[in-house]
Amino acid sequence: MPDTPDPLKAAWDEIRRLKLEKYVAELDANGLTVVPPEIACPGDLKSRLLDALLDVAEEETGVRPDLETGSTHSYLNNRYAVEEGGDSPFGALLQCLLLKNRAFEEALMNPVHLAMTTYLLGYSMILSGMTAFMKGPNKSNLGLHSDIFLPDPYPPHAMLAASTYVLTDFDSENGSTAYLPGSHRLCRRPNPEETAIGEGGNPGAIPVEAKAGSLVFWHGNTWHGAFHRKAVGLRVSLNLLMARPYMRTEEDMADRIPEEVLARNSARFAVLTHQGLFYGFTSSEDASRRVARSGKVTEAYHKESGGVSCTNPFEMKMHS
Repeated sequence: MPDTPDPLKAAWDEIRRLKLEKYVAELDANGLTVVPPEIACPGDLKSRLLDALLDVAEEETGVRPDLETGSTHSYLNNRYAVEEGGDSPFGALLQCLLLKNRAFEEALMNPVHLAMTTYLLGYSMILSGMTAFMKGPNKSNLGLHSDIFLPDPYPPHAMLAASTYVLTDFDSENGSTAYLPGSHRLCRRPNPEETAIGEGGNPGAIPVEAKAGSLVFWHGNTWHGAFHRKAVGLRVSLNLLMARPYMRTEEDMADRIPEEVLARNSARFAVLTHQGLFYGFTSSEDASRRVARSGKVTEAYHKESGGVSCTNPFEMKMHS
């Protein structure tokens, strides 16, 4: 229909409104971009996210993370350790965070976050998982990899997109993310000999440098890893992995979001948190219930978006 909104145009209109064109160009060229704090994290969102993560960590472990020295997270030998007797390249992980603090809802719905990830994945995208990384001084690098657990070759368009709220300064001394510029265009995972970073490793891998409050975005095909932390203190970041709706997600959120959380958020929040999906049913009755729920949610989102989102999964275009 001539009056049907163009979802790609709508995505670009939002990118221009937020003045993100430069960062989209970097994302297309390099497979990763850093949006600075003054654009990505206005107000006190960065501080509230950091405080929320420290609170969650203390509640779950009984120990408040030491930001100044990193002593609470130094050389952690946990289930993520790279080898017996070694330490974790991740540090500690906090998973399934969305419902643990209102600030995490804001992180998901941040207009800059949505604009950049919608550009890669379209309006039908969903949240795959929300995870925090806390890393003190350690000795293990995280080798280059992609987040797509599918056989090679990958399609050139993104099936996943990662965004990281940088909550403490990022550089190689601080154990920042590493990546290989342009690797998203290779449409494959790295071979074993291409994964190592640092001395003697892949010569093309570079550190991400970003001030606290920045948002780092990368294409799901991009090869990335992390340098070990040499500096004292703690690296804290919040990662949101976004996915096209046909991808298997890290977290299962269907039927798990309380009604009061759905009520205080938009229809898009419901779609992002899997309420618009109907697969995964366990009986005919459950299938009917899920289809009815999905129809209600996707219709509300269709109206909210001015018709940009699609209500029929069989008619979706790349960005709808």
